[in-house]
Amino acid sequence: MGFSISWLAVQTEKHGELFKLANVCPTDEKDEYYESPVSGAALQGGWFLLVGQKCDNRLIQAELLTNISKLGPTLACSIEEHVMFSSASLWNAGSESWSVWHDPQNKGIYDLDYRGKTPDSFESLRNQISKKQDEEGGEKADVDLVFDIPLLLASELTGFKHDEDCDCFADAYPVVFTDQASLRKQNARRAWWKIW
Repeated sequence: MGFSISWLAVQTEKHGELFKLANVCPTDEKDEYYESPVSGAALQGGWFLLVGQKCDNRLIQAELLTNISKLGPTLACSIEEHVMFSSASLWNAGSESWSVWHDPQNKGIYDLDYRGKTPDSFESLRNQISKKQDEEGGEKADVDLVFDIPLLLASELTGFKHDEDCDCFADAYPVVFTDQASLRKQNARRAWWKIW
């Protein structure tokens, strides 16, 4: 079973404002493996990480990223290992600076699209990974190495990669966050039938 998650990391000291904009609230409950609907932790370098379930989690929607990125540089990633889709984008001051994504379902294992001014390391990383993919058997390989390119670009900035142990955490471990937006939706659905 593979990961199906979204995450964002914001380089800001304004954690309270971040939580308010994201409509989440931290708890004391440990969540080392990102199993709760939303979890998070402070990272080294002043980044704060929030991880949500599903590759299309509301945490990485454009409207929210536009607002959150006004607090500081914001990295957003989407990961769907079941179909080997991955994406990473950097947002600054309300606008997307660059985006890189891999979706092998239609164009094959080497598919890698991008827009904006990608990081300086992008071309060399793409060439290096493509060469390794060739060595593994190219399109016929049992492994999709190109999948990692967006995630490695994100890791260069934040130090975080969802499937690796890292020493990037400033906190001891990630904690569960309550997702206030989801709770509000659940309560609204439950209450519609009440007549009192």
